[in-house]
Amino acid sequence: MMNRFYLLWGVPLLLPLVGAVSPAIAQCVVADVAVQTAVTGSRQPTEQINEVDIEAEGACVGNTSVSTSRQVQVGGTGQVRQTRQSRHRIRGQASESASPVTGPTVAVPVEVQVDVYNPAEQLRRQRSQ
Repeated sequence: MMNRFYLLWGVPLLLPLVGAVSPAIAQCVVADVAVQTAVTGSRQPTEQINEVDIEAEGACVGNTSVSTSRQVQVGGTGQVRQTRQSRHRIRGQASESASPVTGPTVAVPVEVQVDVYNPAEQLRRQRSQ
């Protein structure tokens, strides 16, 4: 589609004809952000599990799904297990014939897992006994 521009009052303005501009159309986007953190006196590594399931049907247009979570364990000397499950089901609102968008849904999974051994927890436990 070609846009037309006009010269108004001797000043060039880039003014497209009304109706010549198509509305913005975007693919569906799924963002899943998970942070799992453990700062403990356990000598065993923390078990951190993050399961993300994303299901999108066909040429998905104009929809978004966002999930954020955080799991934090501070202190203690026992074994730590952090488990997270996240499911996204997304469908667009435009039919494939009405949309120039043909690519897949944009998925942005972000996973941060931190496991810190803090030997001071062992001393704190000894003092409290």
